[in-house]
Amino acid sequence: MSGIARKILKILVYTILVSLLFIATAAGIFVTTFDANLYKQDLSELVRQHTGRDLQFFGDVSLTIYPTLGMKIGAMSFSNAPGFSAPSMVKVNKASISVDLASLITFNPQIDQLLLEDLEINLQTNKAGKTNWDDLVKPDTQAATTSMESGAGATDSDATPIGIEGSFGGINMQNARLLWQDEQAGVEYRISDFDLKTGRITADEPFVLQMHLALQSGDEISASVDLEAMIQYMINDNQLKIDDLNIDIAAEGSVLPKGQVQIGIASQSLLFDVQRNAVKMDGFEFRLDDIRLGGTVNITDFSQPALEFDLATELLDLDALLGTPPVKQQATVAAPTSDVGADLEDVEIALPMELLRSLHVSGRISVGQIKLQNLLLEDVKLNIVGKNGLLKIDPITMKLYGGQFQGGVQIDARGQQPKYRVTEKLSGVQMGKLLNDLIGEDRVSGVMAASIEINTRGEWLSELKKNSNGVISITLRDGALKGFNLRYSIDRAKAKLRKQPEPPEAQQSTDFSSLSLSGKLRRGIFSSDDLNLQAPLLRVSGEGKANLNDNTVDYLVNAKLVGTVAGQGGGGIDELKGLPIPVRIKGPFESPDIDVQIDEMLKGIATKRRAEKQAKLKAEIDKQKAELERQLKAEKAALEAAKQREREKQKQVLRAKKKAEKQKALDKLLKLLE
Repeated sequence: MSGIARKILKILVYTILVSLLFIATAAGIFVTTFDANLYKQDLSELVRQHTGRDLQFFGDVSLTIYPTLGMKIGAMSFSNAPGFSAPSMVKVNKASISVDLASLITFNPQIDQLLLEDLEINLQTNKAGKTNWDDLVKPDTQAATTSMESGAGATDSDATPIGIEGSFGGINMQNARLLWQDEQAGVEYRISDFDLKTGRITADEPFVLQMHLALQSGDEISASVDLEAMIQYMINDNQLKIDDLNIDIAAEGSVLPKGQVQIGIASQSLLFDVQRNAVKMDGFEFRLDDIRLGGTVNITDFSQPALEFDLATELLDLDALLGTPPVKQQATVAAPTSDVGADLEDVEIALPMELLRSLHVSGRISVGQIKLQNLLLEDVKLNIVGKNGLLKIDPITMKLYGGQFQGGVQIDARGQQPKYRVTEKLSGVQMGKLLNDLIGEDRVSGVMAASIEINTRGEWLSELKKNSNGVISITLRDGALKGFNLRYSIDRAKAKLRKQPEPPEAQQSTDFSSLSLSGKLRRGIFSSDDLNLQAPLLRVSGEGKANLNDNTVDYLVNAKLVGTVAGQGGGGIDELKGLPIPVRIKGPFESPDIDVQIDEMLKGIATKRRAEKQAKLKAEIDKQKAELERQLKAEKAALEAAKQREREKQKQVLRAKKKAEKQKALDKLLKLLE
């Protein structure tokens, strides 16, 4: 709407300027060539000499001299430039203006209301970029420079300016029409039913301005605009003050959300400082349907717009504005099927690059609640700073489904393509409730924390995906993965392996106490090798990729059973306990195939059985070896004991022999003594 609003403003300015210039020129020529009888003929000739265009009169010219000096002109037209389709550039059915002669003599001119009925203006640009008013605009830069130089050297010492005070009865424009046609840009705007009316305009005094028009932009948009304000121009301060400004726009068209919108702009006080080229708006309010955004807005430089603002609103219902259907209604519409890898519909992300490069903005926006894509965001605060093509919305803070969000967005429009940088940190977010509101089902539940940092560039969604790089980290606790039951899938695969009946249907959900995942994003492909899921009876790891370019996933999950559950078809499952069970998840994001790889599971089982047999055989051998070693040790101990007994016996015999020899020697000695 901002581009259309600028076009409307530009068209209105041209309409007023052209109409005023047209009447002022006619009045000036009338005064200098005053001859009522030859007026039309002389005026037409004079216009032809200066412009090469034809000025035709189709009605009478009524002249007045006293008590008012003025004229009333009937229907007339001013021809178009050669090579343009419209026969005339300006047409009017009736025009009149006059001034009181007595007020001219006293230098206090009292000009009656300028009346224009059925004014028609055609402004055109051809394919070469030439306009139908180029031949009328002949700037004399040398004369302008000379005038400025001479004016710069003039002083007020020798002359006292004459203060001329007066009033103007105002403008009354009825049923004006304007065509703005640009063949080079391929656009066309039509204004019809253009009514403009003011009260009496007097220096330093406020006057009422009322305006109504209907706008048509091809087949894309049509709008009705109503404006009312109290305007005051303060000559000494060179300021334009507008009080109680109200603009109401009712628009409809194919480029608008829901096909139609109601726009309102209001300001209690608007001060335009002509000298400083600045605008200050207090009590500003912008309305879009039921949305109301209010606060203060300041523009400090129109040559290179410097915008400052502080705006707030209680509720920003973007879904109501954009016509977003409720989630349940979305779910009833079947999504079109497509083959994996088929071309997806692309979307252009068109940014006003030139506007961003020239924009100088600083401001804050606070919103109590935002409804977007059926999500409810609360206590939203945004800080916006932009200059020289670099726009930063940072920080962004909000409350989000029981948790907190803090992040930032940076848009770099300094190059040929826009560049984006997005950072996000979430904590304590109820993932299930968020997904329920977003897509109508909680495929994943739990308390989420996440950290995201992504850089990308491009003007199409496909480019943004392909050029995206960054890091992503997500953790969930006390939740569930809805839509598949990993334990049931393993049990069913085992039954198929044994050619047994499938186990009874189980709830399609895999509960977990914690889940963590992180990885890198490179050229639109997310790679991760650290999946860690802690679930009852299960421990899960994994690695793989998610391709954002074609919305597909290819991930290999390795599950390990750490226990059994009686009564859930898990009989005999102990043989898989601690064994890695590979599960391949592959296909489109919406409905991937989940394949328990039986061949790999068989290899694992065979490997486990061989390991068990080898362990059992080794244990038996170790047992027999230990028994043999025990027996050998016992025999060795018995032999050693026998040898010890024999040695003791020999020692006793030797001791007895020595004792006997000693006794014999003693007996012999006793006999000798006798």
